Amino acid sequence: MQYEELSPDEQIALVGLVRLMVRMDGELSPAEVLAIQRLAKEIGATRFWSAMTEVQAMEMDELSKYVLRVERLEVREWMYGVLVGIAAVDGIDVAESELLAWVMEIWGLND
Repeated sequence: MQYEELSPDEQIALVGLVRLMVRMDGELSPAEVLAIQRLAKEIGATRFWSAMTEVQAMEMDELSKYVLRVERLEVREWMYGVLVGIAAVDGIDVAESELLAWVMEIWGLND
């Protein structure tokens, strides 16, 4: 899956979830920084950081609306993999695990 293959709503959902994931444990570890930099490079740094700025002030209820709009299973699975990859670089803590569980539930990935 490539970022440019995502709809605008899917792009916002991805970047918003990534931003939320790195903030869940209250600290941005060096390993998370590297993971985010790799993702930014893969997506295109300018595009990625512009999108991060766009979602910066987004509240959870607004982000949830975008997450619910992600309907394609292959996109859901890819995004979930991105989130797990970021969370796992420095060990998945309780808050990150809760976010992953919420994403799994909302997207029906645990069925």
